[in-house]
Amino acid sequence: DIVEDAVELAGIELRRRNVAIHTYVAQRLPQMMVDPILIEQVLMNLLKNAAEAIDNASLPTSRRHIELRVVPKHSAELGGQIEFSVTDMGPGLPDEVIARMYEAFFSTKADGLGIGLGLCRSIVESHQGRIKAENLYNGSLVVGCRFAFTIPVTITSEHLRQEASAGVAGSAQRTEPTTP
Repeated sequence: DIVEDAVELAGIELRRRNVAIHTYVAQRLPQMMVDPILIEQVLMNLLKNAAEAIDNASLPTSRRHIELRVVPKHSAELGGQIEFSVTDMGPGLPDEVIARMYEAFFSTKADGLGIGLGLCRSIVESHQGRIKAENLYNGSLVVGCRFAFTIPVTITSEHLRQEASAGVAGSAQRTEPTTP
């Protein structure tokens, strides 16, 4: 299970930073053709970033939690999808960071390499998905941040052929039907 594995692997970092996680995975989600290890990697990076934001803001215990949700979505344009979202109660992101956060080597962390979110975006897009970030507001006050990515329920066989010929992140060799 992708979500369970990601939460377990990120758990050490979350406990070290005294951050709780609340997980909700919808029942009876359809299978997706994904590389589960790559999707776990995206989730772990988002969870780690959220925990760091909470810890660095020295938030009180009542605000030291992350919510991870996995739910079905459907739109006329994109069809059936699974949405993964990581929401924290941290300080949010400045607009200039949101505008640049996927750029290679851009980081707000003193020891950051600036490859984490760019890699997340590449992984999501290699699965025909989309990723976005948004601040959460209470009036004009930022009360947290939400990263969400969607993965289509069905990836076309043409996309898989292109991926295999391009060798995208090695995922063509490991793509398998997976339930979140």
